Amino acid sequence: MASDIALRIDSRLENVSLLGTVMNALAVRFGYDDAETANIELCVVEAVSNSVRHAYKGEPGHPVTVEVRLKDHGLEIRVLDEGLPVPPENRVPREPDFDPSDIFTVPEGGRGTFIMHSLMDSVTYGLEGRTNVLLLTKGPPAKA
Repeated sequence: MASDIALRIDSRLENVSLLGTVMNALAVRFGYDDAETANIELCVVEAVSNSVRHAYKGEPGHPVTVEVRLKDHGLEIRVLDEGLPVPPENRVPREPDFDPSDIFTVPEGGRGTFIMHSLMDSVTYGLEGRTNVLLLTKGPPAKA
């Protein structure tokens, strides 16, 4: 079983939720349960938001592409942009630097890498020519 889908948006934050909605529908269609579907959607939204906010510094008019492949061994999601690459120190999750028992110390942002590494089976960064590639993988859906 293989399925290839490509989605492309302009680098505007208001477009990110559209990709989240589509990823949710695809994950359901591919047979993932509610929890895994929510996790996949969240990770794609985080990845695409990072492309818009950091790679393109919030500037509209640039492409962000999400390629989705369902294979026998699971789901592969590639997020592609041609903006600034993710610095190596931001490619690995950092230990929380706040007091989780004090809600007022929890930062508003900066947890996307941690979330992606926690919820996906693998997260890898690469470069293909001038294109930044973030590869998120998730094993096959559990059999019902």
